[in-house]
Amino acid sequence: MQKISRQKEIEGTRVPGIIHNMQYHYVNVDVYEDGMVNCWELVDLAGFNDKMNSHWLVPQVPAGEIFSIHELGAYKIHSAKWKFNKTSYVRHIENMIRILNPNMENIYTISSSEKQLKSNRKVVHAPVAKEFYVKNEMFYQTSEGEGSTIFLKHQDKNYIANLVIYKDGRVTCYTSKFELNFEIEGIEEYFQNGTLFTNFTRPTAVCFEDLGEITFDAVLYSTDINEKYKQLVDTYQKLNGSETSLEKCRKAYYEYLEYPSEFARARLKELYELIPKHERKYLGDMDSRDRDYIRIIYHPERKREV
Repeated sequence: MQKISRQKEIEGTRVPGIIHNMQYHYVNVDVYEDGMVNCWELVDLAGFNDKMNSHWLVPQVPAGEIFSIHELGAYKIHSAKWKFNKTSYVRHIENMIRILNPNMENIYTISSSEKQLKSNRKVVHAPVAKEFYVKNEMFYQTSEGEGSTIFLKHQDKNYIANLVIYKDGRVTCYTSKFELNFEIEGIEEYFQNGTLFTNFTRPTAVCFEDLGEITFDAVLYSTDINEKYKQLVDTYQKLNGSETSLEKCRKAYYEYLEYPSEFARARLKELYELIPKHERKYLGDMDSRDRDYIRIIYHPERKREV
C-alpha cells in the first residue's frame, strides 16, 4: 500500500517551564489549542500530568541549584519566590489551553494504540514550534520568525524573555505579560547598552513571569552578548533564504578536504570565526562537533582522526 501524509497547522502559545533532567533546565513549554503540550516530548493532557507526577516537569528549583538556560548560560540560584506548586502549575497550563480554545473543542487524546506504535518504532515526537505574528488579519497574512532566550532590562527590572527575529526584519522581545518591538537595523544598540544581556557580576534578581522571581548569585558560564547578536543576524539571513554562517563554513570545510592549501585553510578560519561561538558545535554531529575544524584551523600539524 502506497503511503501519503498531510500536515495540519495547530496554533498555540509559549509558557515558561522547568525540566528536571539531571539538572534543572529553563524551557518554553509549548501549549497548543488542541490540548497538546510539548515539554521535550509532545504529550496530551494525561501525558502532561504524568510528566508532572514523575518530576520531569517541575514548577520550582531549590536554592543553591544550577539553572541552565539554553543558548544563554548556567546560573546558580541564591533564592527565589516561586509562583506555583505542582497542582497550581497544572491548572495554569490547563487554563492556557482554555484561553486558546474556550469551548475545549477537538481536544486531542493519544490513544493506547498510538502509544504502542510509537514505542514499537522507537519514536518520540518533539516538534519545533514556529514563531509568527499576524501582519494583517485580512487573508490572515503572517510573517515567520525564529528566536532564542535573552535577559531583558525593562523599566528598572530584569526579565527572562524570548527574542524573535522575523523574516520581514521585525524583532520582538516578549514575555508572557508584554512585548517590545524593534527593527533589525536598530537592534544592535540594545545589545551594546545593556538592555539585552547574558551575564552579570553581582547578585541579580530576574523576573521569570509565570514562574516567579529568581535571584542568581553566580554565573557558571554565559554566551557572549556579541555572539547572541551574531546569532540573531544569522537567523535573519536564514529566514530570507541566504546561506547561514554554518552552511558557508561547512562548504569551506569540504573544499579544504578536497583541495587542501593555506589559502583554503585561511578561508575556513575566517568563516569559522564568523559563527556564533555557542553554535560552532553544530558544524558536526553530536560526537564530532567542531573538533576537526579546530584541528585544521589551529593545529594543522595534527593528523585527521578517521
